Amino acid sequence: MDVRLFLIGFGNVGWGIADLLVEKRDELRDTYGLNFLVTGIATRSHGVLLKEDGLNLVQILESVDGGKDFKYCGYPVQNFSTDEALQQVPFDVLLELSVTNLRDGEPAVSYIRKALEWGKHVVTTNKGPIALYLDALTELAKERGVALRYEGTVMAGTPLLNLIEKNLAGLEITKVEGILNGSTNFILTRMEDGLEYEDAVEEARGKGILEADASADLDGWDAVAKVIILSQAVFGEPLEVGQVQRQGIAHLRREDILKAQAVNKVWKLIARVEKVGKRMEASVRPEMVDRDQPLAMVKGTMNAATIFTDYMKEVTIFGPGAGRHETGFAVLNDLLAIFAK
Repeated sequence: MDVRLFLIGFGNVGWGIADLLVEKRDELRDTYGLNFLVTGIATRSHGVLLKEDGLNLVQILESVDGGKDFKYCGYPVQNFSTDEALQQVPFDVLLELSVTNLRDGEPAVSYIRKALEWGKHVVTTNKGPIALYLDALTELAKERGVALRYEGTVMAGTPLLNLIEKNLAGLEITKVEGILNGSTNFILTRMEDGLEYEDAVEEARGKGILEADASADLDGWDAVAKVIILSQAVFGEPLEVGQVQRQGIAHLRREDILKAQAVNKVWKLIARVEKVGKRMEASVRPEMVDRDQPLAMVKGTMNAATIFTDYMKEVTIFGPGAGRHETGFAVLNDLLAIFAK
């Protein structure tokens, strides 16, 4: 079965899913009977590539990974707008992988709406549209009889949403809390190792761990978006951005780390959403965590979440919260959830 994909965005996530599609092509065909074809890629910085019978991803990956531009990958680079590009080639699934905008979700939410209205499946790692418009987008997908999948918006390739939806079905979930931003966890880990805050931030920036707008990580906005998504996906309760109590890590210094160490604790940026009676309580803030607690053991860019339930009590999942292949895997997993039988 041929499945035609259209990618919006070709940063780390776009590169990651493209590479996985190349590396796992035979396995996907032999195990699932699926042949994924990328008929279009639209980007802000590299332009647009289109080919109705499928682009050669090997050529594109070699070009981009070699530091070159799309113009060196063997295809004519089009200057269509993304709206125009979506109408130029057929596709079955829109992969919306562009940069998050938590103010109004644009332009990604418009692309997602358009694809759903056309009866196309959508897989996204973009937190903005899902945090702000999940209910409306889910309803639209149901009306059109297509899938809207977004596993990669919360813990990259670590399947937190799938775990809750499938494996913990039948349990009453009362609270979810965890470390949902790998960038700040890396910085706090390096401060535990002895670095000053500014040096740890610069190291994270040098490794490409921080968002282009570092405040999204350092001030807690990225984690806020994930808390909002969890509130809707797990509890069916929408939250406004202003309803999430937020504090970042920019005020923490080495002396704070040392004070925590003196009482056998570590600092972690904890994201939390909890149903208390009929209302939701949500927060993102740095907290001192006892060293014997599961979340205290999460180092570097790793993520973790603890799900509080009625009969299973506490279930904790650990895994990568960022990375090309890690987030690309979330996209691939969502594709298989739609098409694999």
